[in-house]
Formats: sequence, structure tokens, C-alpha cells
Amino acid sequence: MENYIDKIKRKYTLQESKDSVKNIVKPTFLRLSLGGVIEKFDSVSDDYKTDWSKLFFSVNKNKNILKNLIKGLFGTYGGSVEYLIDLDTTEMSPKDVTMVFAGTRDKKQQNALVKVFKESLGKEYIVELFNGDETTNREAEELAKGVVANAKREGKKVVFISKNMASRSFSISEIDTVLLMFDRGSFATISQKISRVLTPGKTYHGDEKTDAYVISLSLDPNREEVNPIDEYIVYESEKVDTNELSDGIKRVLQSVNIFTNGDGVITPIIMDEYADKLISSSSLIKLGKSSTNPDTIIQDGELVELMSGIVVSDTNSDDGTTIEGIDSTSVNKTKGEEKTEKEKKKEEDKEKKQEQNIRQKIKEQLESIVDNIVEISEINNCKSNDIIETLDMIKEKGLEEEVVFEVDMGCESIKKVILLGGVSHKLLNTIITSYNNYENSLVSDDLLVN
Repeated sequence: MENYIDKIKRKYTLQESKDSVKNIVKPTFLRLSLGGVIEKFDSVSDDYKTDWSKLFFSVNKNKNILKNLIKGLFGTYGGSVEYLIDLDTTEMSPKDVTMVFAGTRDKKQQNALVKVFKESLGKEYIVELFNGDETTNREAEELAKGVVANAKREGKKVVFISKNMASRSFSISEIDTVLLMFDRGSFATISQKISRVLTPGKTYHGDEKTDAYVISLSLDPNREEVNPIDEYIVYESEKVDTNELSDGIKRVLQSVNIFTNGDGVITPIIMDEYADKLISSSSLIKLGKSSTNPDTIIQDGELVELMSGIVVSDTNSDDGTTIEGIDSTSVNKTKGEEKTEKEKKKEEDKEKKQEQNIRQKIKEQLESIVDNIVEISEINNCKSNDIIETLDMIKEKGLEEEVVFEVDMGCESIKKVILLGGVSHKLLNTIITSYNNYENSLVSDDLLVN
């Protein structure tokens, strides 16, 4: 039998190479916006110049707007409004089985949205709501398979609506389209949602699945410079083995298709221009702020205190275990007294509110680091394209007080935040590299002029 070392050393035949990638599903991203292009956005009604969170805050209040958007996206809009007609991607995306991730604020709004979808799409579609807090992902998967099988028998299409059903254990190969109806989110969460459409296997019609479609609609391209698709591309780029994101972004873009709408047709995005836009320091700063992760900081009591101003010291619990980080703030036992359910609930609510407050303060501090990373680079006269090296050089030069002035943190604390993953090391490197290149180009232009 061939051992492991021999196996990884030997060359593979052409057929073996083909077999190794035959189950890979290639994603096509449809990055849509109302009006298609900013120049045409003036034709869009003011009622539509909003964002998903505002529309979903009261689904019934915004029912007519939502119905038109849904019909436009699913190619069932029968009106004459051009910017709604331009949302039709039916020729590219079959939408036999679509999974919609909607940023509704609670179950009441989720249920209202399901009704709006049913009213918008009619009897040709089966619309089902799935929530992770009501059923496990495995149970939901079995239910979803049953819905798809029933839809096939009845000759109908399927729409699954969810906010959080994105775990790996929820995998239905028949899902051919994911529709992102939210404005932004954490990189990892967006990646999980998009991955629901990348499950290999058989399609709704029984064919081998080779393609998948991800649709994201920006309601106001004037205000929203980045959207979930941009965030996904950057997140996947971070996994590429490079020192900074620019090379990773270019490599990821080689393995996907991205289209946009405009002038009544769906057209491919010019990848070089799109890559340059993502790599620009201003775009990456916006992406970096949305991708900051306070969860990686929350168990470090020293950083929590520094970044939130709230003292969190380790406390021993009754069973002898140590409760670290933020959890220690929730330990407030009264020995010898049995609390009523009402008192326990009040304490739990208080603890939850305090935890949210701490997370928000840390999030704001992390965003401040990203926001001011160019200024920190300038303290070192843009001498390095690596933020860790930049911070070390600033400290060696005795200029750390200038860093504290910018972000209320010293060099070592910022390095610790980066190493813990509170902000992306690669992303910060790419921001300062982009800025340094821009500054160098200005110097070169001045030299040419003189």
C-alpha cells in the first residue's frame, strides 16, 4: 500500500487532478445596486434610498417597497420602473432553491417578512422560515430536504428565509442562490452565510452542481462604498499565504466571477479596477472597521480594562474554577441567600447589558486603531509596510507618546491586539502599504516636475 510520504511526493495523473477538483462549486457574485450606476441613482425614488436595517425595522410599514424589491430580484416585477427591472438576474441565477439571509431585528419581523415574500412571489414558490434558536441545524437540514422534495413534486421553486442558519451542518446542495438582504456584518459570519450555496452535490434538477450564485443589493451606492461581497472577498483573501492582502485579493478574484447591473444589462466587473478599489487604503479602512473582532480581546482582563475603562479581575467560583475576563464581572453571589427567579432574571439582564457595553467600548477602540493606522504609519515617516515593525521602530525612536495621542494605547498594547486577532494584521499592512505607495508616487511626481 502506498504510504503517506510517497503519496504526497508522486505526481498525479491528469484524471486524478481533474477528480480532485470535480466537486468544487464556483461562485458567481452579483453585486447589485439600485439605479445600477451612481450616475443614474437620481432616478430612484427617495423611499428606496435607505438601508436594509431601516426597511426591516418595520416590515409591514415598508411592505410595498419590499414587495417591489423582492419581485425585481426574482424577476417577477411587472411594472415599468427601470431601476426595479434592472434587478432581474434570472438569466444567470435560476433561483430554483434560494436561501435569503435577512437582517430582521426579531421573530415578529421575520414572520412578517415571510408573509411579504409569499405575497410577492405567489403560488409558484414555497417559502419557509428557518431559525437556529427553534431547531438544530441538523433537524433544519432534514426539514429543508423535505421541503425541496415536496416542491419538486409540485413543480414549484423554494425560498428559505433565515437570519442565522449558517452553520456548516446545514448543507443543502440544491441551494443554488444565496440572497444577502443586510448591509454589513462580521467577515466570518458573511463567509458562513455565503458558504451555504457552495455545498457540492446534485442541483434541484438532479444535475451535478458546478455553479452557485450570491446576490447582494446595495440600496444606496452613494453612501455605501463596501458591501457584504467586498467583505467576503477580503475575508477569503486573508486565508491566502501572503504577507499582505493585495496579493491575496488578486488571487481570490481569479477564482470567482463578479457581475453588476447597469444600463439594463448584467455586466462583468473589470477585475483589475475592482481589485484596485478594494486595495485602496480608504476602502480597506472601512472594511477593516467592520471586521474588528472584540471576542478575541474579551478574555484578556488587562486589555479589557485598558480599552473599556472597566476593571475586570479574575474571580474564583464556588467550584474552584477561575472565571476569566468579562465573565468575572457577572459574578455577584450573595452567600446564604436563595435568589428568586425575578432577582436572577434582573441580575442576568444587568450582566448582559454590562457585557454588551464592554464589547461596544472595545469595538469602538478597535475601530479607532484601524481609523488611525495611516497616522501611526506617518509617525514612522512611512518607513515600513508592516505594522508590527512600524510600532517597534516608533518605540525605538522614543515616539510612543504620539501613538498614545492617536488611539489612547501604547505600541505593545496595539501589537497584542493585532496578535490576538482583534484587528487583521494583513489588512493593516495593506492599508499602510497602499498609503506608502501613494505617498511615494507623489514624491516621484514632484521630482519629475522639478
